Amino acid sequence: MRPQARLAAAMEILGAVLGSNRAADRLLASWQRNNRYAGAKDRRAVSEMVYAGLRQQGVRRWRLEAAGLELTPRHFMLADPDLTPEQAAALCDGSNHAPPPLDEAERAALAAMPPADQAPLWAKVNLPPELCDLAAEQFGDSLEAELAALNGRAPLDLRVNSLKAKRADILEQLAAEGIAAVPTPYSPLGIRLEKQVRLESHPLYTDGLIEPQDEAAQLAGLLLGARPGETVIDLCAGAGGKTLLLGAQMRNKGRLIAADRDGRRLDRLKPRLGRAGLNGAGLDIVETCGPDKLPALLEAMEGQADRVLLDVPCSGSGTWRRNPESRWRFGPEALDDLRAAQADLLRQGARLLRPGGILLYATCSIFGFENDQPVDAFLADHPDVRPVPLAQAWGAALSTDCPFSDDRLRLSPLRHGTDGFFAAVMQRQA
Repeated sequence: MRPQARLAAAMEILGAVLGSNRAADRLLASWQRNNRYAGAKDRRAVSEMVYAGLRQQGVRRWRLEAAGLELTPRHFMLADPDLTPEQAAALCDGSNHAPPPLDEAERAALAAMPPADQAPLWAKVNLPPELCDLAAEQFGDSLEAELAALNGRAPLDLRVNSLKAKRADILEQLAAEGIAAVPTPYSPLGIRLEKQVRLESHPLYTDGLIEPQDEAAQLAGLLLGARPGETVIDLCAGAGGKTLLLGAQMRNKGRLIAADRDGRRLDRLKPRLGRAGLNGAGLDIVETCGPDKLPALLEAMEGQADRVLLDVPCSGSGTWRRNPESRWRFGPEALDDLRAAQADLLRQGARLLRPGGILLYATCSIFGFENDQPVDAFLADHPDVRPVPLAQAWGAALSTDCPFSDDRLRLSPLRHGTDGFFAAVMQRQA
């Protein structure tokens, strides 16, 4: 593909990203499947153009507004601060598979665009202004550094399935295959790849020895401290990434219930169970519970669970490295609904606990109003539930000294190299 064709392809993909709620990585994968003539270098170049645009979305939106250009996929790509008007004209030459030539209004607007270094803070950190204000309350003087890290590229973390393998053996096999990988610094099950690698058809994945999972999410699952023979409920299981971790912790012994209000997401767990060695061959440790059965579950299991995991619905702001388009789809108007859901789930989770049972509340959010605030409000209303300091919960679950000084788990890309994540451990009084 010529540079002109690559630009046209990026415009096409960004049109789908900006015009829908679909994830950019899935739209890119769809484009690649439908355009098999594109070679590996072309696919990589188009992908880099798309993600560069998404990580510069604030600056590009600001430049377009300043120049009086409408936000369209074409203009969005032409607002690249590293693209001169002359280069833009050369790429948009109207030749075969190239974007149409610039018109006079576009030429004038591109020439009038202000430089990126003059952009306001919200544009530089790639956040809508109202979200930038909320983040400023959270991070204070470290705002720019924290959000710059959140706007970078996320590594590919893997979790070793402890039912089937040991981390040292997986690292050895990856090294033998020339795949650069290192142990994650905090999770004893984690492996971090230095480069993105397609693993869907790799035997380590297809045989269930590894699962893609960010180190922060691994730590949240591990902190619950699930043990063999217990009754454990993953009340917001989604597609089941943490359910698989909990099942491995339980060594396939006990009762593990994966519940979610979204039955479609929960359906994605079922084929993963057999691959992970959890269900099948007479083993049925994991039960799934969709929205139709959830009310009955809450009633039947009241006071029965040894441990409950609440990875609650949230802004997803901690994962914006992986989904940079999401930050422009999330509006503060959604916060009231999220806060209500988070508070409701905390109440439901506490009802499920037996005396002495453990509750873990987690979000993939950077915002305190989704993290500490709901937990503090819940504890104030539930004197029969007490907070468990992070060091105590860590030692009980992982049998090692806690590497963090906070009383709750608060992770960020800047300070820890993980997704933004929060977890608080609580215990019902015996």
